[in-house]
Amino acid sequence: MQPTISPLIGVNEHGVHHGAHRGNYKAVQSGVHHFKQGRMRHSRHLGGRPGTMPVGRSLPAYEALQAEDLRPDRLYNSVVSSSLMDSTSPKLTVQDNHKPVFTNCSRYAPVVLEEQPVGTEVMKVHAIDTDPFESGGNITYSFVSAIGERLKFSINPRDGLITTKHIFDRDEPSREKVVYVTVRASDNGRPQLDDVCTIKVTIQDTNDNSPVFDKVVFRGYVWKNYLESVPQDLVPGREVMRISATDIDDGDNGVVVYGLEPKAFEDREYFKIDTNTGVIILNRTIDKEPSYKFRMRATATDKGEEPNEVSIDLEIIVVESHKKAPTFTAVPYGPIFLKENYSDFSIPIVTLDAESNIPEYPELIFELVTGRTEQTNKLNTFVLETEAQKAHIKLGRRLDYESINDYTLTIRVQNKYSLAAEEVIRIKVEDVNDNIPAFTEVISGSVFEHEPPGTPVMQVRAFDADGTSANNQVRYELGDHENLFEIDPITGNITTLVEFDREKTDFYNVKVIALDNSPTSLIANGKPNKGQQTFKIDIADKNDNPPRFTNKNYIAEAIPEDSNVNSVVTEVKANDNDTASAVMYSIIDGNTFDAFAIEKMTGKIRVNKPLDYENTTSYILTVRAFDGLFSDEAKVEIRIENVNDNRPVFLPYEKNVTIEEEKLVNGCIANLKAYDPDIQDRSAPQHIVYFVVKEDQQKLLTINNEGCLSLIKPLDRDPPGYPIWQVLISAKDEDGGPTSQGESTEVVITLIDINDNAPFLSMDMPVVWNENVEPGKITELIARDNDSEENGAPFTFSLDAANEDIRNKFSIIESANGSTSFSSRVSFDREETKYYLIPITIRDSGLPPMTGTSTLTLVIGDENDNAMQSGSSSVFVYNYKGEAPDTNVGRVYVEDPDDWDLPDKTFVWSGMGNHPNFNLDHNTGTITMLAGTPNGTYYLEFLVTERSSHFPTHSVNAYVNVTVKEIPEIAVDRSGSIRLSGITQEEFVAPINGVSKKDILQSKLATIFNVSRNNVDVFTVLHSLHHPLPPSHYFHSPSDPPVLLDVRFSAHGSPYYHAEKVNSMTSNHLPELEKALGVEIQMVNIDECIVEKASCEASCVNFLNKSSEPWAVYTNLTSFVGVNAVVDPLCTCLPSHPEVICLNGGTPVGHGCECPEGFEGPFCESLDVGFNGDGWALYPTLEACADSHLSLELSTLQESGLVFYVGPVSTTGAATSLGVKDFMALELFDGYPRVLMDYGSGTVKVEQRQIKLADGKPHRIDILWTNMSIELKVDSCQMSSCLSLTTPNGPNEFLNVNGPLQIGGVTFDIVTLGRTLGWNHIPGIAKRSYSGCVRNLTMNGRVYDLGFPSLSKNAIPGCSRGIAKAVSFGINSNFLVAILVCIAILLILVLAVVVNRKKRDDLLKDSDDIRETIINYEDEGGGEGDMTGYDLNVLRLPNQGMNGLMKGKRGPLGDDDEGYDEDDDDPRKETRPLGRAPDEVPDICGFLVDKKAAVDKDPETNPFDDVRHYAYEGDGNSTGSLSSLASGTDEGDLNFDYLSSFGPRFRKLADMYGEHSSDEEEDQYNQMGSESWC
Repeated sequence: MQPTISPLIGVNEHGVHHGAHRGNYKAVQSGVHHFKQGRMRHSRHLGGRPGTMPVGRSLPAYEALQAEDLRPDRLYNSVVSSSLMDSTSPKLTVQDNHKPVFTNCSRYAPVVLEEQPVGTEVMKVHAIDTDPFESGGNITYSFVSAIGERLKFSINPRDGLITTKHIFDRDEPSREKVVYVTVRASDNGRPQLDDVCTIKVTIQDTNDNSPVFDKVVFRGYVWKNYLESVPQDLVPGREVMRISATDIDDGDNGVVVYGLEPKAFEDREYFKIDTNTGVIILNRTIDKEPSYKFRMRATATDKGEEPNEVSIDLEIIVVESHKKAPTFTAVPYGPIFLKENYSDFSIPIVTLDAESNIPEYPELIFELVTGRTEQTNKLNTFVLETEAQKAHIKLGRRLDYESINDYTLTIRVQNKYSLAAEEVIRIKVEDVNDNIPAFTEVISGSVFEHEPPGTPVMQVRAFDADGTSANNQVRYELGDHENLFEIDPITGNITTLVEFDREKTDFYNVKVIALDNSPTSLIANGKPNKGQQTFKIDIADKNDNPPRFTNKNYIAEAIPEDSNVNSVVTEVKANDNDTASAVMYSIIDGNTFDAFAIEKMTGKIRVNKPLDYENTTSYILTVRAFDGLFSDEAKVEIRIENVNDNRPVFLPYEKNVTIEEEKLVNGCIANLKAYDPDIQDRSAPQHIVYFVVKEDQQKLLTINNEGCLSLIKPLDRDPPGYPIWQVLISAKDEDGGPTSQGESTEVVITLIDINDNAPFLSMDMPVVWNENVEPGKITELIARDNDSEENGAPFTFSLDAANEDIRNKFSIIESANGSTSFSSRVSFDREETKYYLIPITIRDSGLPPMTGTSTLTLVIGDENDNAMQSGSSSVFVYNYKGEAPDTNVGRVYVEDPDDWDLPDKTFVWSGMGNHPNFNLDHNTGTITMLAGTPNGTYYLEFLVTERSSHFPTHSVNAYVNVTVKEIPEIAVDRSGSIRLSGITQEEFVAPINGVSKKDILQSKLATIFNVSRNNVDVFTVLHSLHHPLPPSHYFHSPSDPPVLLDVRFSAHGSPYYHAEKVNSMTSNHLPELEKALGVEIQMVNIDECIVEKASCEASCVNFLNKSSEPWAVYTNLTSFVGVNAVVDPLCTCLPSHPEVICLNGGTPVGHGCECPEGFEGPFCESLDVGFNGDGWALYPTLEACADSHLSLELSTLQESGLVFYVGPVSTTGAATSLGVKDFMALELFDGYPRVLMDYGSGTVKVEQRQIKLADGKPHRIDILWTNMSIELKVDSCQMSSCLSLTTPNGPNEFLNVNGPLQIGGVTFDIVTLGRTLGWNHIPGIAKRSYSGCVRNLTMNGRVYDLGFPSLSKNAIPGCSRGIAKAVSFGINSNFLVAILVCIAILLILVLAVVVNRKKRDDLLKDSDDIRETIINYEDEGGGEGDMTGYDLNVLRLPNQGMNGLMKGKRGPLGDDDEGYDEDDDDPRKETRPLGRAPDEVPDICGFLVDKKAAVDKDPETNPFDDVRHYAYEGDGNSTGSLSSLASGTDEGDLNFDYLSSFGPRFRKLADMYGEHSSDEEEDQYNQMGSESWC
C-alpha cells in the first residue's frame, strides 16, 4: 500500500513559486509516533530538486525558505489510513534521513555591548529538519571549536539560545571588536546529520573610558602636569601652548572637547582655548611681572551620551620679553598617509624645521611626546631624530591598519630659556590587502546517494582580516571535482552536479579556494590573496539492500541449566550493505516460556528466565533481522546441559539418640542415608560424602561415607558439656567436589547422667563477719553440683579438711528445714587475724556419692577499738618531664591496728600550715601534689583527730616525707624492663625491715651497671593493662593465675645507657636478681609480641606508651608514684614516625636530613662497623612482621664466622617461663652464607653455595621471611643457583624475638644455649665471632645506625680496620736479614725505655693520687665588694707553708714538682705519705680537714666565705665518672659518644663519658669497689 502525498506549493522571498517533487514513495507501518493530528511526516528535502528553486546565486537555495514556510504541519497533508495501524500490518517507516538546515544564517548579525556580564543573551539560532521528531527531526545545537579552544559563548543545546561566557572589551589592549562563532545543528537520525552556521558577532562600544591627557606622566608618587612659559610681550592672539587628550572609545565616545578656566580670580581672561584642538591662545596683554605663574585647570570631555570628563592643572610662567619661545618654521599641512605595509625605517616620514628665536643660542631640543594611548605613540611606533634645527620623524615599529589606523604625534621644541613650542602631526594608516582569507572551521559535509543534482551538501565560510571592504570581501571557487560539485561564490554553499552512488565511492575530498577582492600586497603578482582548505564530503547511504544472516542455522551447545539470568548464550549476526540502516533483531518463534531475550541492536541472545534441564532440554528459536524495510530469518538451536543443581535428600532416620555420658559407645550411634536427585537411578552409586559440621564436635564425633555416626571420645553431660547435644550432619554429592551440592540435618543426642562431679560452694565471697561479735550464725552454706538433680542435692557439709584451729573457731549446723548454717564458736579480733580461708567439705547424694572441697573466704570486719598513735611515712614521686598534673601521692599515715576506721578520722595541717605544693583532703587524709611542684624533699606535718565509742576523742601528729624527682624523657625511652611473676605492686614497694624489693633491685642494678645507686632509677612499677590482676589476688587463691608485675628502670654514667645495654647486662645476672628479690623474673625487655598471636594475628610491634599522668602504688609506710609507661602491642609492621629525627648531629631539612660528613644514612646514620674477630655490638631487636626483609652488605676474608644473631640470650626468662625460643642467625660456613631460623617450633637451615663471600669484596645479603617461606639471596642474583628457599618448621608462623640484635659475635655461650633450648641447628659452632665489615643493614626499610651500637666490644666504626689482608712481596734474603737486625735493635731500645719508665713509675706510684689543682678563673659579678668571692686565687697556697707536707716528699695530695729539694740525693726515695700502707685507701677525709684548717689560718686570705669543690677519682671510689657526684642533675642532653671514635688512647675517657663501656666493664661489668668518704 502506498499512501498518497499531495504536492506542496510555496513562494520564496523573490516571489518565485516552487513545488515539492512528486514521486512514488514506499511506506510501511512504523507506529503511532510518526503521526500527529492525522498527518504523516515525510522526510524529503523540499529544496534542492531541479526546477524547484531559483538558479540564481544571490542566496543559497535553502535560505530562500522562511521559517513559516518550513513548519512541519504545512509540509505534509496526506492522511494515513487507520488500517496501517493494525498490528498485523507491516510497520511504517520513513526511508530517507535529511539534514537540519539553518534558515537565516546569512542574516544573523548579532551585536553585544562590551563589558556586559557573563550570561548576557546574544541571539537565538534556529534550524529545521523535515524528518519526524523521533527519527531525525530532533535537533541539538553546539559550537564547532578546535581542540583546546576557549569558547567565549555558551549555547543551549535545545533552543539554540547563545549567551556570553566572557566579558568582552572592545578597547585596547584586547580590541575585541568582532568575534566569529560557528554553530552546529545536529539531528538524531541514523546516521546523524549536521548543518553549520558561522556568525559574526559585533562587539559594540560603550563609553567606558575617560579621555587621557597625553603629556601627563607618573613619576614616583606625583603626576607631572603641563608647565609652559610665555614671554611678557607676547602679542594677544598668538599660541601659548597646546594640550591634547585621547579617548580610546569608538565614535562620539572617543571625540574629545577641551575647556580652560583659571584657578585664581585675577588670572581670568588672559587665555582662551580652542575646544576642538586644545590650542591655548593669549587673550589679552600680559601685565604681570616675570616669574609670575598663571595657574589654570584644563578639562577634556568626550561626547558620549553620558560624557566622561578629566581635568589637569596647567602652570604658565611669565618670562622676560627678550626671552622668546622657539617657533616651527616648516611643518606639513594636513595629515600624512602611510600604507600599513610601509616598512622603510631609514627615510624620514616628515621633517620639521624650527628656530630658537635666540640668535646667540640657536641650539634646540626636540621631543616626541609619548602619550598614554597607542594612538599617541605609547608603543613608540614612531621615533624622533634631530639634526641642528631639524627634527625627523621615522618609523619605529611596523604598522597594522587593523590595530591602529590613526596616530596623533606631538612634537615639542625647547630653547635655552626652557621656552617651548609644540606642533601636532596626524598620521593616517591606509589599509592594504595583506591578509589571506582563512576558513573558520574544517567540517565535513554529506549528501545521500541517488539524490538529484542541485541537492545542498554543506556551506563553507572564510573570513579576511583586512579592515576595509576594499580588501576583505571573500568569494569562493572549487579547486577540484568541479564536474561533481559546484559552490556559490558568495555564500559558500556547495551543491551537487550529479547523482552519486555510494557503492562506487563513499566520500570525496573537495578543495575549496577563498579569494579576496583586490590585488595582494604580499606578492607582486597583481592577483588577490588566496586561501584554500580541503573538505570531506561523505556520500550517505540509503536503505536499498536487505540484511542477510551470516548463518541460517546457529547452534549453542551445552548451556548450563543454572546459567545466570541475563548471561549471554550466543550471538547472531546479519550484514546489511546499507550503513545508514540499523538492523534490529527479534525472536519471532520457539521461545517457550520467554526463556530467552535478544538484544535488538547487537543480536546477543541472553537468558531471560531461569532454565531447567528437567523441564526442557533444548530450544529452537526463529530470529529475525529487520532494517526498517527488509528482513531476514534464521534458526537458533540452544541445547541445555544438565548441572548439579539439586541438593542431596536424606532418607528417613532416627534423629533422637540416648546414650550414657562419659562412655565410649562402640559402633554406630545413628545411621543416615541420602541420595542425589540429579541421578535418576537410585540403585546407582550416589557419590555422597558426610561430615560433622561444627568444628568443636569434629573432635568428638565422626561419620563415614556410609552414614555411620560414631563417637571418637565420650561426651560429657556436665559443663562445659551439655545434657542434650545437637549434632549437625552435612551430606554433599559428587564426592564433595568443587561443584557439589550440600544438605544438612541434625542428630539430637541425649546423655544419661552419671555422678562424676563433686559439689562446690556457690555463694558470694568473701563473707564478712565483724570482730568483737558474739558467736553465732555467720552465713548459710549454698552449694551447687554440675550433675543432674538425682546426683546433686541434698548436700552434706563438714569441716573434715580443716585444721584444728578452724574447727575450734567455726562449726557447721544443719537445720530441720534442710538448710546448713556456718557459725562461729568464738569472738574474733581483726588485729589478730584479718581473714580466714576455710576448707568446706561437701558431699552430694548421688550413687556413689561425690565429695569436694571448696574454700570459704571469711574476712573479719574491723571495729575502731584501738586508739591511734603518731606515725610517719614516706612518698617517692618520679615526675615525668616535670609535667605531672595534680596527683594523689598517698594518705597521711598513723600507727593504728584498725584499718576500717577512716570515717572516724579527720586530718588537718600542722606546723607551718598549708603547703603551697600540696593539698590535703580533710576527710580521707589523701595528699595531692600540685602540678608544677619542683624537685626536692618536702617534710609535711599533719594533725589527725580520731573519734570512737571505744575510747575518748584524741589527736596525734603525723609526718610525711615526700621526695620529688624529675625524670627526663630520654631515661624512659632508653629504659630497661623486667616482668616479675607472683608478686603485687604493693608487695614490691612495701618495705620489709626497712628495705623494699624495689630498693633491693635498685642496689643490685647499680652493682651490675657499675654506677652509683643514685644513677639508677626504678621509675615504673605497675600491673600492665594487658595482664590484669585476678579478682581475688589479695587472698592469693591457688586457683588464680600468677600475678604479673612490670618494672622499668634506667641507668646513666654521663648519658643514659641504651635499652639494649641495660637489658643485656640484666639478662646476664638474671639468677642473681631472682635470688635477691625472691621472685621469678618472667622476661627481660617486656614484649607483648613475644607469644605468637597472643596480641595480634599477624604483624606485631611493641610501642612504649608514656603518659604524664603518674601511676601510684600506695602502702602504709611507703607510697611510690612512678611513670605510667606501658608497652602496647600494635598490629602492624613498623609504627609510623611523622616527625623527622636526625641522628648524629644532622639537621632536619624538609622530609630528610642534612648530615655531617661521614654519615650517609637517610637520617644521618653511620652505615658501617668492623670487627677483628674478637668483638661484638648490640643493636635494637627485630620487629615481628608477617612479611619481613632484612638486607646488609659484607666484606670479609674470613671463611667462617657468626655475622649476626637475634634471639634468647639466656636459658632463663621468656625462654623458660613462656617457652619462647625463636631465633635467627647469619653465619659464614666455608666462605658461603647460611641462615638459621627458628619460629619456635623447629630450626631450619638455608644455605647458598654459588657465590663465595670470603674474597674481601662487598657482597649484598637479602633475607626474606614470611609465614610460608624463608629465602636467602646473594648479590641480587636471580639465577636459581643463587636463590635458596625453604619453608618454616612446625606450626608456628612468625619470628618473635626480644633479645638485642648482636652483630660480629655474641656476649654469651651460644652453643650451650642452643643445646639447652633444643635447637636442631646451632649457630656459631664453627666460629662464634666475625672478622670483617658490615654495612647498610636495613630491616623493612629501617636503616640501622651501625657506627653507634648500644653496647660493644672491639667494634670499629667505619670499617677502618674491619678487614685485614696479608700482602707478600718478593724480596732478597740478605735484605730480609738486614730488616730483622734493625727490628731487633729497635726492640732492645724500646725494651730499655719501657724498663726505665717502669722504674720511674714505681718511684712515683701510689695507690691513689690526691692533689689540689687550682685553676684561675677571671670572673666578674656579685658587686664591687665581693669580687674575691669569685676569685680562686684565695685557694692557692705555697707548698712550703702547708701543714702535712714534708720537703722533698709527697704529702697527702701527691706529687708537686715544686715540692722537691734539689739538694736531696734521692727525692723520690719515699713515695708514700707518712703512716700509710701500700694498699691503704687514701684518707680523703683527713685531707679535707687539713685543707680547711690551712685556709682558716692563712693570714693573707680575706675573711670571706669560700666554697671549694673537690672532685675525687681513684682507688676506693666506685664512680666511673665525675658526673656521678652531681645530684639531681639531668645530663641526658650531654652527648660524648664521639669520644669512642678517637681511638684506643681515648677509650677510658669514652667509657667514663660516652655510651660505650670499656672492655673490662663489658666482660665483667666492673664490680663496685669500696668507698672512703668522711
